[in-house]
Amino acid sequence: MQPRLLSLRTTIVLIVAIHLVAGALLWRLEVNNAPELYFPDNSPAVILDRQLRAEFPDDEVLIGLFSGDDLYSRDFLAALDRISQQLEQHADVDRVFAVTNADHIGGSEDGFTVERLIDPATLDDTSTEQRRQRVLQDRFAPGWLAAQDGKALALVVRAKPLEESRQRASIVAALHRAVAAEKLENRLVAVAGPIALDAAEMHSMLQDSALFTPLVVIMGLLLLLWVVGRLPPILIGAVAMSTVVISCVALIVALGRPYTLVTAMAPTLLFAYTAANLLHFYAALLRMHNAGFRGTKRVIFAMQQVHKPTLFNMLSTAAGMISLVLVPIPPIQVFGIVGAFGTLMIYLVVIYLVPPLLIRYDSGRWPKKSGGFAWTRRISYGLARFSMRHAGWVTITIALLAAVTAPQIFKVQAESDLLKFFDAAHPLSQSTRVIEDRLAGVTALEIVVDGPGRDAFKQAERLKQLKSVQDWVEALPEVDRTMSMMDVVEEMHWAFNGEDPAKRVLPDNDRLLSQLLLIYDGNDLQDLVNNEYQRTRILLNVNVHGANAIQSVIEKIEAHLERVHAPGLSWQISGDGRLFSDQEDLLVVGQLHSFIGAFGQIFLIMLILWRSLPAAVISMLPNLAPLAFIFVVMGASGIYLDMATVLIASVVLGITVDDTIHFFHSYLERRHKGCGVVFSLARSFEASGRAVVAISLLLVAQFLLLASSRFQPTAHFGLLASMGLLAGQLLELLLLPALIVLWNRLKTRHWFMTV
Repeated sequence: MQPRLLSLRTTIVLIVAIHLVAGALLWRLEVNNAPELYFPDNSPAVILDRQLRAEFPDDEVLIGLFSGDDLYSRDFLAALDRISQQLEQHADVDRVFAVTNADHIGGSEDGFTVERLIDPATLDDTSTEQRRQRVLQDRFAPGWLAAQDGKALALVVRAKPLEESRQRASIVAALHRAVAAEKLENRLVAVAGPIALDAAEMHSMLQDSALFTPLVVIMGLLLLLWVVGRLPPILIGAVAMSTVVISCVALIVALGRPYTLVTAMAPTLLFAYTAANLLHFYAALLRMHNAGFRGTKRVIFAMQQVHKPTLFNMLSTAAGMISLVLVPIPPIQVFGIVGAFGTLMIYLVVIYLVPPLLIRYDSGRWPKKSGGFAWTRRISYGLARFSMRHAGWVTITIALLAAVTAPQIFKVQAESDLLKFFDAAHPLSQSTRVIEDRLAGVTALEIVVDGPGRDAFKQAERLKQLKSVQDWVEALPEVDRTMSMMDVVEEMHWAFNGEDPAKRVLPDNDRLLSQLLLIYDGNDLQDLVNNEYQRTRILLNVNVHGANAIQSVIEKIEAHLERVHAPGLSWQISGDGRLFSDQEDLLVVGQLHSFIGAFGQIFLIMLILWRSLPAAVISMLPNLAPLAFIFVVMGASGIYLDMATVLIASVVLGITVDDTIHFFHSYLERRHKGCGVVFSLARSFEASGRAVVAISLLLVAQFLLLASSRFQPTAHFGLLASMGLLAGQLLELLLLPALIVLWNRLKTRHWFMTV
């Protein structure tokens, strides 16, 4: 079935309508890379986290660290208190912790009191050294709000439950504004924590989109101009790219999904892939031009020639993209849906909307031997001719290289380490190192303990059992600091007994424990145990960041908890660290399912297209090899399987198979006309090869642009995609003709033997 040529008026109306509708939707585009978007709603860790947030405040914080020799002076502490008060006015801030507002439990004539650690109203009544000693001798402040050496103080901003990256960016901006208002910018040496991390990711994502998307478009158009050598097809190509990409970004809005780090890679990919499909069409136009056709006939015949391979290209690439819905991470699933829709739009635009524009606006002569097509033809034909002449050696050499490098594939690690998204010189990386050196790790874990019923944690013996678990956990090298209701109770018991060091322990009986809890009037205890005293939690500051390292800590804790004899108690691990550690399994399982899904669908499409099992196998082998090459590179260079690189296999497999379809389709057409194997291959690679090589140069150059990004997901995606596509092109030109020649030799030998 051949496509119908649309009228120019219909074409223009459709293009304008697509832009108007999509443009209206784009006003509602939400840019959001919030961590919670990357976790499935039905995962156990997410369900537990939702339950905890209903009872306890969110643990997502922003940490600002100030350094200097006069941090305990009256002026600095007064300024620090004003900054904390200013931040507490922010709509998304729950509470701000500083030495000027943190709770301090101390002894009194009536038992104990809960007062400010450093009261800004009484700064004139104490000396700098007295204030310094009071902070450093407090049980909770060192390692949390103050460095042990007294030369750094922290401001810890705890947010309300957040849903958007821009909320986090707003809190970070509010901190910097408040610090600037007090003229303390030179004292603020580090800003880190989960809130700063998300804000930095969003900033890098938007920066890369603003920089690389137009660069990719410009480079694509320039390469098109170099290859085609004419301006009108380039302008029409720009319209085609715009139509595809704007409709795909609008689809993100229509799906009710935000524009994330992952989906931000879709426009670049679709711009490049649209240009690639245009080149196939333009190569057919050149062939028709050289055959003597002009005007409408030239365009119609070219459209008919590329329609079938373009249709199957769309199906195979869409299959690769849609397989990403098998990765149980929502933004990756959205990327797969948008990518599949984008390939459909490319087919419709190139086959239906571009031809009427070319008929009307491109009436000039096309170059015959000048331009990039003449140069790329020599490359494709030269490599294919070498492969056909040395088919056996080419196949054996590639097989040996695959066998030698295969062990590197098993070195690839799945890892969700968001800090590794930034290089060591990035301000966030430097800030995190400074804060963890001076205070404690910024990764949050918590041990959630459920008791048998109401007031379960008003029993002294039960708290002592929990305290022994906390002490064991705190001794782990990966854990810098712990906090629990037991710490607060011990402090109350110590203060209640005249600050006797021997009494800084849990009370021995339930009655005294209940009495202490009754008279406590501070703010910290409610963050650690619920109102019914049936659920409590032990908060951990962990100094590792990657999913593998966090999972190792969790496994150690869980193994210890299994050995604890605690009738009536149930234990669970939660926190941001737990969510990220669970991502590793999601990525590994999702990558496996996605690859199997993509391979199965594309192989079935090849089988339907060629109607031959050997032909389907031969056409798939050159496209599997570049995937193996990508994983070899990842294993050898230590690039993780993460949110960005998990996309590579499906994207590269979906795109590289396009060239196979064009080559194989052209080859089989000549074979069906009675031409010999070598002649059919030579003519196919001479005719289609010019466009295929040009497309590879176009795609590789565009993706290599992304490799220059300082944001590692963008850089790794660009680097691996360009290397995979380049490897795919070389293997297409070397391995495919070699396999076809060897298969036909085998068939011929078998025929002679049977005769």
